[in-house]
Amino acid sequence: MTNTFIRNSLLTALLVPLLAIHAPAQQMESNSITRLKAELPFTTGTDRVDCLTRIAYRYAYSATVKSDSGFVYARQAVEEAEKLGYELGLCKAANLYAHVLLQLSRPNEGITWYRRSTRLAVDLNNDSLLAKGLRGIGQALWYQCNFQQAIDTITLSIQHFKQLGWKKDISDATMTMSNIYGNQGNYEKSFEVAQQSLALSQDLHDIGNIVLSLTEIGKSYRNIGDHTSALEYYKKGYAYNSSGMHWAYRYLSQCMGELYCDLQQFDSAWYFYQQSFNGNPGSKSSRLRVAEYYLLRKEYDSAQAQFAYLYNVLKPGGEKHLYMYSMLGLGKIYFAKKDYTRARQFAYEAWTLARQKNAKLNLRDACQLLYSIHEEMKQPGQAFYYYKQYVQVKEAVLNDQLKGKLYEFRRIAEDEKKVAQIKLLEQEKLISEQKLKSNQLLRNILTGGLVLLAFLSLMVLGNISLKRKNEKLRNEKIQKDLEHRATELEMQALRAQMNPHFIFNCLSSINRFILKNEPDKASDYLTRFSRLIRLVLINSQKPYIVLEDEIEMLRLYLEMEQLRFKNTFDYSIIYNNDIEPSNIMLPPLLLQPFCENAIWHGLMHKEGHGQLSVAFSMRNNILNCTITDNGIGRARAAEIQTKSAEKIKSLGIKLTAERLALFNEDRSIQTYYNIEDIKDEQCNIIGTKVTIEIRYKELTETVR
Repeated sequence: MTNTFIRNSLLTALLVPLLAIHAPAQQMESNSITRLKAELPFTTGTDRVDCLTRIAYRYAYSATVKSDSGFVYARQAVEEAEKLGYELGLCKAANLYAHVLLQLSRPNEGITWYRRSTRLAVDLNNDSLLAKGLRGIGQALWYQCNFQQAIDTITLSIQHFKQLGWKKDISDATMTMSNIYGNQGNYEKSFEVAQQSLALSQDLHDIGNIVLSLTEIGKSYRNIGDHTSALEYYKKGYAYNSSGMHWAYRYLSQCMGELYCDLQQFDSAWYFYQQSFNGNPGSKSSRLRVAEYYLLRKEYDSAQAQFAYLYNVLKPGGEKHLYMYSMLGLGKIYFAKKDYTRARQFAYEAWTLARQKNAKLNLRDACQLLYSIHEEMKQPGQAFYYYKQYVQVKEAVLNDQLKGKLYEFRRIAEDEKKVAQIKLLEQEKLISEQKLKSNQLLRNILTGGLVLLAFLSLMVLGNISLKRKNEKLRNEKIQKDLEHRATELEMQALRAQMNPHFIFNCLSSINRFILKNEPDKASDYLTRFSRLIRLVLINSQKPYIVLEDEIEMLRLYLEMEQLRFKNTFDYSIIYNNDIEPSNIMLPPLLLQPFCENAIWHGLMHKEGHGQLSVAFSMRNNILNCTITDNGIGRARAAEIQTKSAEKIKSLGIKLTAERLALFNEDRSIQTYYNIEDIKDEQCNIIGTKVTIEIRYKELTETVR
């Protein structure tokens, strides 16, 4: 208790002077806002729009952030500028309004207004507002976890800032890019860009960005596990003090709290987290850190209250980064409380979003949580599936950390080399003054160089010999694998194909809905079509997919055909209890061609309501799939079928048969399918049945 009191006293002694410095700046901001509000009733037209924009700016960029007030005045400025047709004022107000929406964790709306601002800037030929708008779009994309798009957009804004000669904005944008690289897990680039930002900030004597740059470098050290170096850079940040820079210390205090949580020094962590709320009590990022603090302390009810608040507030606004952390936090809490169903719900939601955004750190934690949940729920197949993903993502994260360490090691080595070069120049100057010692020094350097050269020559020769041996072994292995690789490439080529007339028919249907002024149906059909195309593109790159994913693609296809044919047929997909769809592996898109033939050549020409059934069963370790329809039968279909359509059908069945053969080639299993008509008691044809037998693979076989 005594140590905690002493530590907190020292921390207070460090921070209180800094906070006291901000009081005069805050008073000046308050006076400025009061003066502008007093002028507002006496302004009209464009002057009133400009006055509203200046008030909103003061609130949005003040040391004590007041986003709600900034929102009110920025919104009013936008509305009045629109009424007046005041394009320049609307461009400025829209840019500021978007900035306030980002502060309120509403990037989905913010990016819309930033884009409107940039379009106006282009029309007005205003490069400065265009550059600011591009930077804002990049920030909004960052909040949405669209990391690469954010980096590309901010890079473009930096090019515009360079043309304008705005060094301060270049420094700000560079600092933002360092944050994005850090969130993305690219620690090598995070180190590099943070160092660039620090150099720019020091040249400009920009205290705020100096503090942020030092903080980001420290955070990068923490991310690669070097807490000692991280603490050193954080302390360098606290060594700066200047009025009006309170926002920079809030971020620094958050990072200090995270560091002390890593070190299990929770009293210090709590102190700094409380400091991070100064001037911005509604900070969602600070609230997230507090929630994680409670989780580490196993105070689950307190942590749940914080995470649930963030989950509900962030969900509609589009700020995906903090939103993912809130989902993971809730999943961990419910897992700790043994509520595995709800834990899986939040963990799966986080896993889905992390995969979509390629957020490696969140994806790693989500996979770890999911395999732990399924393990506790006695679902070994699913547990193994997520454990495999966890190992892969964890290796990628460790690789990123290693790259960050190597980059910083090289940078330190280069700095030391520069220092060594300076010392060497000084030494050479001294040697030139002391001629008696120079010859001896040169002989030593020459001798050392020759020894080093000889040593390096031996190493190079050894490496060449080793490479030749390895190349020989590699060529032998490649020769053995050529035949197998050719077969594998053929399967990949087949998987990449999709029936062209199906895509054309889908697009034609969408066009028909649009022409008939049925936007809801067109939108629904287009949504299903895009989901199906996305699944096909993803799964076509895999040699095998689980039966569960194959069923999902088939269901999407059938729903689209249902909608296009105005629900003139129903379908069902059933399987026995002894089938585990998540454990059965088979090549993708095997079943869709047969269902397509049933619809187009059987059900489409049927009078009355159609029925399509897809049933799965298991017999002697062979997966049986039976596709039945109550269509017109093969003979009648052949009569009305066009010649071109007949070729397409034959090609689809042929490709599927070849893929089935390739799939079982290693086992020398004869896989086949059979098509026959269904007849009633009077021998009338009442439908068609397709039977497919597949020697499937289990999930464990595909990961060996």
